[in-house]
Amino acid sequence: LQHDLRGFYVVFSSCKLWSFSTGASDSKHVDQTPRFMMKRTGESVDSEISCSHSITDYTVILWYKQDKHKGLKLLGYLYISNPSPEKDVEGKINFNGDGSKQSGLNISRLTLEDSGVYFCAASQHSAADSSQLNTKTFMCQTDKAVHVSVVT
Repeated sequence: LQHDLRGFYVVFSSCKLWSFSTGASDSKHVDQTPRFMMKRTGESVDSEISCSHSITDYTVILWYKQDKHKGLKLLGYLYISNPSPEKDVEGKINFNGDGSKQSGLNISRLTLEDSGVYFCAASQHSAADSSQLNTKTFMCQTDKAVHVSVVT
């Protein structure tokens, strides 16, 4: 029995995040697409994972990755049109768009380690209101999660 390994694939999907609200008319939604994406190692993701919102006064879109059985890891954020990736992903991951409405996630030179679940969230830009970044502020509808897995 022989196995023919012609390449590995990285599979992406997306998650819909929203913040809790105090009233029905105060609902704040953040949408992320697509649900799934398949890529070969060595390829790139060029804004194919998209995050959007229509929340007044929210000018920041944050991007996270979750590896299997681990917590969320901040990849960085987009403040209006200024991307700010975390140091450990700089040069590998970047964001484009406008933090007040939409952002695309870019990942270059995909490897097996890029497998995981990718999330986005929206926030106000305010050092005084850091509670917006608290993970309790946001929840994920898991049937819409962006799952990144490797298949042969």
